[in-house]
Amino acid sequence: MRRSFLLFNRDVPALVLGCILFTNLISPLPAQTAAPSEPQIPDNDRSPYHLALLAYKASHYQEALDTLGSASSADEKTAILKSRILTELGRYDEGAKLLQPLLTPTGPIEVQLALADLLLRKHDFTGASKYYSQALAAKPNDPDLLLMMVYSRIGAADLVGAAKIASTLKPLDQANPSYYFAQAAIAQSTDKTQEAENDIETARTMYGITVVNHYLKTYLEVLSSPSKNALITPTNSPATTAPSAPAKH
Repeated sequence: MRRSFLLFNRDVPALVLGCILFTNLISPLPAQTAAPSEPQIPDNDRSPYHLALLAYKASHYQEALDTLGSASSADEKTAILKSRILTELGRYDEGAKLLQPLLTPTGPIEVQLALADLLLRKHDFTGASKYYSQALAAKPNDPDLLLMMVYSRIGAADLVGAAKIASTLKPLDQANPSYYFAQAAIAQSTDKTQEAENDIETARTMYGITVVNHYLKTYLEVLSSPSKNALITPTNSPATTAPSAPAKH
């Protein structure tokens, strides 16, 4: 039997946490909030970009790439989507080649994020840190970006830096589980697998299975070894959700 959520949560006072849980019960959190910069596309849009985006969100990556076809990669929006599709297919060099010409000294942030995510998946943690840091200049204190920085620093064997970044995240953030995933990542990286499981179970209790599964996708791909995945992979729950739209975070 799992230990009580209130017992194994190390940082949140029980009374305050109880209030948060009650609030969530009467006003459930949305499963996922669309990125503000994501364009709103009509349902009847049959453009190659829109159809490829739908296939990408459904995790049909080769279909998405085929649908995008010969659409011009000179268009920033199309290049970002194509690079994210190529990232999911493990074709990292091709994806990076699309993004590099679009970068300027100050952005755009959507390109920085796409390249950072690609490098994180490639396990080029130093490169990922560089572009996440640049994106943070435009979106300081963004919890998702800070979480990606924690992952990057752990991957680069900088546990001190990872812990320092994680300390800026808030355990009482009702809209975002990044604090708990950062704590789990640090615990997992030091072989404290039970602590990692507890942190993720806390996130499940506070935010729900759908939200947590979305965050688990990156967590498992970047940080976990196969021997540890069984401890934290969701059971009796919906499959891990597809990635968010290209302009995420």
